[in-house]
Amino acid sequence: MSIVDNATDVKKVLITGASSGIGREVAKSLISRKHSVFLTGRNELSLNKIEDSAGILAGDLTSSAFVSNLVESSIESLGNIDVCVHCAGVGLIKKVKDMTDLDFVKVTNTNMRATFLIAQKIGEIMAKSGGGRFIYTPGILGRAPMSGASAYCASKFGAIGFLKSMELEYRSKGIQFTYFYFGGVDTPFWDKLEMNVVRDKMIPVNYAASSIVNVIESPCHLVTGDVIIQPQTHQL
Repeated sequence: MSIVDNATDVKKVLITGASSGIGREVAKSLISRKHSVFLTGRNELSLNKIEDSAGILAGDLTSSAFVSNLVESSIESLGNIDVCVHCAGVGLIKKVKDMTDLDFVKVTNTNMRATFLIAQKIGEIMAKSGGGRFIYTPGILGRAPMSGASAYCASKFGAIGFLKSMELEYRSKGIQFTYFYFGGVDTPFWDKLEMNVVRDKMIPVNYAASSIVNVIESPCHLVTGDVIIQPQTHQL
C-alpha cells in the first residue's frame, strides 16, 4: 500500500488550492516535515514563494486537459502520489433572487466539477499503486445549509455526494477518503465575500492545517472519515 506506516517516512503529496489559505499552510507544514509535495493553484507567483516544493503547476482545475497535465507532472516529480489534499474552491454568498445563471455555473463548476476531474484521475492512479488518501476540505457548508449560500452549499453538497459514492467504489482498492468540515477558518477566503466576520473568533489556519497533517501522517490501518471542527461562537 502506498500509504506508509509511520510519520517518519516521506509522503508524496499533491495539494490543490495551495496558492493561499489552508492549502498553502498544509504545504508549508508538510515541506517543513520533510515530505515531498507538489503544488497547484491559480496564482503562480504565490506558489513560487513556497520554498522547497517538489514542483508547481499553476492553472485551472475546471479544465480536464490541465488536470491530466497536473497529475502527469506530479507523478513525474514525485514518482507517485500517496496523498491528495484537495483544498481548491471558490466562495459565493448571494441570495437566490440576486443570483445569475453565471454565478451558479461558476461556483458549481469550480467546487463540484473540478472535484470530479481531480478525484477521477487520482482514484485510478492510487488504485493501480495499491492505495492512498484523498483528503477534501468542503467546510461546514458541505453538510449544513446557510441562508444566502445556496449555490455554494449546492456545490459542496454535490461534491460530497460524489466523493462518498466514489469512496464505496474504491474502498477495496485501499483508498481512504477524509472530509474536513471546518467552520470559519481565518484565511483570505473571506476577503472577497460580503460578510461580517470576526476573524479572531475563527479557526486559526495553522490549527486547521495541523489537523490535516495529522491525518496524512497517521498509520495506514487507521481510517479518518468525517472531521468537524467549528468555532464555538457560530456552530451550524
